[in-house]
Amino acid sequence: MDVSSPASRRTLLRLATAVSLGGAVAATPLPAFAKSARCPLPRSLSVTAPGVYPEGVAWDPTRKAFLVGSSAQGTISVVRADGTVTPLVAPFARVSVLGVVVDAPRRRVLAAYTDYFFRLMGIVDPTLPPVSGVGVFDLDTGAVQHLVDLSDGQAQPRANDVTVDRDGTIYVTDTGVDTISVVSRAGQLLHVIRDDRFLTEATGPNGIVHHPAGFLLMGKYDGGRLFRIDRPRSARPKVSEVRLDRAPATMDGIALRPDGSLVVVSNDLSPADGRPGRDAVLELRSTDCWRSARTVRDQTWPFEDPTTVAVTPYGDYVVSGGLREILTGVPSTTPGQFHLRRR
Repeated sequence: MDVSSPASRRTLLRLATAVSLGGAVAATPLPAFAKSARCPLPRSLSVTAPGVYPEGVAWDPTRKAFLVGSSAQGTISVVRADGTVTPLVAPFARVSVLGVVVDAPRRRVLAAYTDYFFRLMGIVDPTLPPVSGVGVFDLDTGAVQHLVDLSDGQAQPRANDVTVDRDGTIYVTDTGVDTISVVSRAGQLLHVIRDDRFLTEATGPNGIVHHPAGFLLMGKYDGGRLFRIDRPRSARPKVSEVRLDRAPATMDGIALRPDGSLVVVSNDLSPADGRPGRDAVLELRSTDCWRSARTVRDQTWPFEDPTTVAVTPYGDYVVSGGLREILTGVPSTTPGQFHLRRR
């Protein structure tokens, strides 16, 4: 995503300097809504929280609430059904918190973080090594358990999304150096998955999920390609591309539903292969264990720039965090707000 323009630099600089490393998230609750016995969540939440700009969202079954990261403040916040926002993880570095996942069995929150955007803006000392990795936080208190450095000496690492398997092993995509890092339950980097098909000069490996059958599904943003990674914890994982009936122009966040289908979020924040992008949410299904897949639903999304989706017991909620304001410097049509909407 291109954030190199002077306008976008000024925007992120203004947002970053407005929040100290110990600051809390500003929030204004929405009016309460009538709760339904069938679904305690409204179809759509327009949340007022200036400066948050979430790129990632996860469902927290312990709170029955959403958790969102902040691309501008480096925080993780709780979003309740009535729209109230409260901080969970305070800023732990000058970074963007992107993908977020709840590891409920181990009472953890996992989050991909990077200082890539801040580095482009000249907010951090360019002589210092880049910061990019995965954070492990206590689900109840937000306390830091591990900060795992995944920069690996690369010039522009960008940890983007994260998933976890049933044993607690963590997998992190990097859209800048086109890899998937494998991290142990204890927070040690085990190895890095590389494949020539991941490589791009634009935005690379993005959304990632762990399938109950033991493999990973990973979406490459540029070109909307989907990959299946078997034996991801082994030294020699097997990478194969999933054959799609029609690939979206871009593939951002993805989420696996209980019925086995995959929700894919697409946007036009930084298409690079010449095809026009669009804001859309798709549903893919496979009858051969994700060797191929077909599109069974394709929705043009009503809110600008959706980035990912959280599967909840009450439906799948897509976040539109207003990232275009950071990326381009153009003010949002709903300043200070982000949106969560059930598809």
